Amino acid sequence: MSLLFNLPDVKELLRNFYTLTGIRTVIFDNSFTELAAYPTRHSTYCHIIRSDPRAEAQCILCDQAACTQVKKEKTLYTYQCHAGLTETVVPIQTDNQVIGYIMFGQLLQTGSRDELWEKVCENISPYNVDMNKLYSAFQRKKYISKEVIDAYAKTMEMSASYLYLSRMLVLKEDTLAQKIDGYITEHIQEPLSVPVLCKAFSISKSHLYKLSEQNFGMGIAEYIRSLRIQMAKRLLGDTDSPIYEIAEQVGIPDYNYFTKAFKKVTGTLPSVYRKENTLQGRTPGRF
Repeated sequence: MSLLFNLPDVKELLRNFYTLTGIRTVIFDNSFTELAAYPTRHSTYCHIIRSDPRAEAQCILCDQAACTQVKKEKTLYTYQCHAGLTETVVPIQTDNQVIGYIMFGQLLQTGSRDELWEKVCENISPYNVDMNKLYSAFQRKKYISKEVIDAYAKTMEMSASYLYLSRMLVLKEDTLAQKIDGYITEHIQEPLSVPVLCKAFSISKSHLYKLSEQNFGMGIAEYIRSLRIQMAKRLLGDTDSPIYEIAEQVGIPDYNYFTKAFKKVTGTLPSVYRKENTLQGRTPGRF
């Protein structure tokens, strides 16, 4: 899956975010290829670490792991990298697919600089890095609170939606993954399986598995299940339909299995989710 993008407009958005926050931002496509960044150069701290190709490789793996997590969960993810810095990845997505990522960070968010530096030394010691220079850059890093990072993350989440809706980033049309996604959505009430999809698109099982992992971030069966639960969540919050009817509408007619699957994905029972997410002023449907 690839993206076409309006480079001047995208860079202006990243530049504006940097002007407001002083934070570096990068946009990746679904294959973790960097499309744009502002500023283009890493911070001094990260530049020192990446001077060793082995350390740079670890940085890249860390970024890719974070993007993979976001692809699977379809929500923003804030984490601490192996070099001790806090970073956030925000998904750029259509209704059902993550098509790219915005990453911002290289931030210092810790309760104890001394403890964090010990952890950094442990992680970076195997590499050929000037630790004196690194420590100096570490000490110059400005502390940013979790509350501020969360606020930046929410702002970037809105920016990610704007990127796609304003057509600054455009998904290339007619990819096989898109067609499979559309087929699943259209036939969500019907029995869906690997053989059914392979027959519908004249592809092998191995090809389907590969497409699913690359484009949806998970196996095809898990992806179908996640779409069904997403649809169930919308129906539970927006309609009065009884839960057993919603289970049928999303293609899981076995009520007990639906309840277990829903709880596994959301952490709560459908009835509890409905109570917590019912539109205000509406009487929810019966059990």
